Amino acid sequence: MLAMAVPLIENEVEPWKAWVRELTGPRSGEFDDFNERMGLTLHRAWLTYGPEGPLAVVVLDGPGANDFLHELARSNEAFDKWFREHISQHHGIDFSKPGALPPSEMLLDWFAPAHAYSR
Repeated sequence: MLAMAVPLIENEVEPWKAWVRELTGPRSGEFDDFNERMGLTLHRAWLTYGPEGPLAVVVLDGPGANDFLHELARSNEAFDKWFREHISQHHGIDFSKPGALPPSEMLLDWFAPAHAYSR
């Protein structure tokens, strides 16, 4: 599992929301294929605000989650290039630079034991 809090450029919040609607609407089939190719079984994003401004909180899971950014950066698939361009536009991330996003470090991993849900 990988979780990231990625700053959004202030005037890119509404365009980012429109892009997310495109991913879950007219391009949802391509987005499904993309996630499958990337080895993801879960891909979630939230919009929140911190002291520095808007943030996208992204959670990825699946066998490809830890390599997702590296695979996205090097992919030549048309959809992946389009996806990468939107990340650059909305977040200001330059994928041509190594370490464009610093790695996330999980420090807390609590979950309810399975028996907590049985009655």
